[in-house]
Amino acid sequence: MTTLDFAALDGLAFAAERGRLAGRQVERAVVRDLGPLIEMSHLAAAGLLPRPGDAPWLELDGVGDLRGALAQGQMRWVCPFRRNVGFLRTAGERDEMSWTAFGVAAQQAAVGAGFAKRVAAQLVGAIGEMYSNIYEHSGAARTGLVAFMAREKSFEFVAADRGAGVLDSLRTCPEYAGLDDHGEALRLTLSDGVSRHGRGTDHGKGFRPLFIGVANLNGLLRFRSGDHALVIDGHKPSLVAARLAQKPRIGGFLASVKCLVAGDAAPSTRP
Repeated sequence: MTTLDFAALDGLAFAAERGRLAGRQVERAVVRDLGPLIEMSHLAAAGLLPRPGDAPWLELDGVGDLRGALAQGQMRWVCPFRRNVGFLRTAGERDEMSWTAFGVAAQQAAVGAGFAKRVAAQLVGAIGEMYSNIYEHSGAARTGLVAFMAREKSFEFVAADRGAGVLDSLRTCPEYAGLDDHGEALRLTLSDGVSRHGRGTDHGKGFRPLFIGVANLNGLLRFRSGDHALVIDGHKPSLVAARLAQKPRIGGFLASVKCLVAGDAAPSTRP
């Protein structure tokens, strides 16, 4: 049995895109992290892969309860037993009470995993900014989701939507109307001060809290939109270390972040 990490997921998606997956026996795989699980759901929406709950070769290890709650259509859920995993869907309008309860649960989970309270608060602040970005930029707030999962010395969170995607969002601004590359759009979106509102408008700072939150942690950050992924990993992740790679196309935007308590070995992945 293999692990369905991002490298394995990319391989399956490329095989499906080239028509090589139909009729092929897929090696049994186990999902242990949120990022690949939610990105697989995006690939399923694009018609490339089955939904995680429908893939007979997929085993959900530790994320099965979360997947079940998602399938039931719940808007907010935190594991009632371990309190280490949960999600919050976005709706037509931002629900501050739901966000506050979710943020408290996420911060408590991060502290329980071994992160300092200050660092846990910064990570939850980053989730909050990405939650807000879904409402401000996706054009499809009802499709959005933020989720977290904590394990000993690790904390992972994901923000995703099936809206416009970063390229189409930036192109609504005359400054970026000529942009035609999803990878460059990802790089620009993560740059400070860049947004569909244009430069110099006091917008485009939504990812600053993310980079502050992971500044002294070992981390793996993966951003997906259109036909590209942007990956940053290592100690003190920053946009300077970003790697772009072409991938099978998905709709919307997905950000997956996994951090380890400072001093532990950094997670790694191929772009």
